[in-house]
Amino acid sequence: MSAETITPINGFTGSVTLSVSGLPTGASGTFSPNPATSTSMLSVTTSPTGSFPLTITGVSGTLTHTSSATLVVNPAATPDFSLSATPASQTVTRGTAGSYTVNVTRTGGFTGSVSLSMSSSPAGLTGTFSPNPNTGASSSLSVPTSTSTTPGTYTITITGTGTGVPTHTTTVTLVVNAPAAGDFSLGVTPASVTAKAGTPANYTVNITRTGGFTGGVTFSLTGAPTGSTVVFNPNPATGASSALTVTTPASTAAATWTLTVSGVSGTLSHTATATLNQTAGCVNGNGDC
Repeated sequence: MSAETITPINGFTGSVTLSVSGLPTGASGTFSPNPATSTSMLSVTTSPTGSFPLTITGVSGTLTHTSSATLVVNPAATPDFSLSATPASQTVTRGTAGSYTVNVTRTGGFTGSVSLSMSSSPAGLTGTFSPNPNTGASSSLSVPTSTSTTPGTYTITITGTGTGVPTHTTTVTLVVNAPAAGDFSLGVTPASVTAKAGTPANYTVNITRTGGFTGGVTFSLTGAPTGSTVVFNPNPATGASSALTVTTPASTAAATWTLTVSGVSGTLSHTATATLNQTAGCVNGNGDC
C-alpha cells in the first residue's frame, strides 16, 4: 500500500481520477478514495515476485499528470527453523558427561515441534535431550562417557526434524581425556632440625596423592650418620603422613647432615630431603657435652 498525494496549483479545486499501469500480470490496483482531491491510498493485490515500475495517472477534465513508483514483491515467508548449540567444544574426563544447550530458532511462522537426535564420529557416544521433542527455544543435551570410552576428539552431529519443514543439523565437539595417572609426591617438615648427638630428631614425611592414588608408600632413609637409628611410623604409610625419628649415636661429631627420604609404591618412586644440624652430645657419661 502506498499514498498518492494530489497537490492543487493555481487555484485548482477539482477532483482527480487515478489509475495505475505497469502492474504484473494477474495483479490489480485500487485507489481509495477515487476520485480524490488530496491524498489517495493505492492497494495492490499480486502474487508474482519481483520489482515492477509503476506509472500512476491522474485525470481531471482535460488535465492529465503522472508520477512513478516501484512495486517490490517479496516471496511469502516459508516456515522453517535453524539449529545451533553451545558450547562449540567441551573437554571431559572419561567417565563423566558433556553438556550442551541446543537452540531452536523458528522462522516464517513455523510453530511445530522439533524432534532431536545425535550421532558421533568416531561412533560410540549417545546422548539424551530434554525436552524432546522441542517446543520452545532450547533443549539440553547430555552426552555421558564411561570408563571404557576411548579417549580422543568426537564430532557430535545434532539433527532436528519437524513436520512440513526441512531437516537441519549442527555440530559440536567433545574431547574425552583419560583420567590422570595415580601418583604421589613427598615433602618433609620441618625442613631442618637441630639436635644433640644421641637425642631424637623428629620430622613428618607428608604424602601428597594425585590421580586417585591410594597405595601404600614404603620409606627408607639415606644420609644419616653411621649407626643412626631410623624409625618411620607407620611404614608403609597409607595415609597422608608418616612420623620420622632419627637418633644418632651419642659419639657423633657435630656436623650438618643432608637426609634423603625415599618413598616407593610399586613402580612409583619419589624422594624428599631435610637437614639434620647435629651438635655434640655427652660422651661416656662423664658430663663432657
